[in-house]
Amino acid sequence: MPSANSSKAPSFNGKTSELLKFFKLFEDLATTKCFWVTLTRYESKDFTIFKTSILVQYLGAAKGQRYSICDLKCIIISNANNDISTEIELLQYYRQFCPMAHWLITNGKISM
Repeated sequence: MPSANSSKAPSFNGKTSELLKFFKLFEDLATTKCFWVTLTRYESKDFTIFKTSILVQYLGAAKGQRYSICDLKCIIISNANNDISTEIELLQYYRQFCPMAHWLITNGKISM
């Protein structure tokens, strides 16, 4: 879990509409930490060894980010019925779609 002063630490901005999102992020980080400290390499206090033991637990993580055509279709389908009426909504969709599409094109999974 990030330290309290870290920019990556969960923070609540006071907006009621953001409270559930804050708790979800906090719970995800806490659950992840609870799992990671159970790994045998945690006690080594050597970050490189610990990082390797974490990567082994997440299939494909050591290879870096990967996407499938199904991932891209899910983004498209989940947004198909949404009326994108603001620039913010468009940018949210773009930030989901673009990295997946770019990775799939770059890795020869789809073509333009």
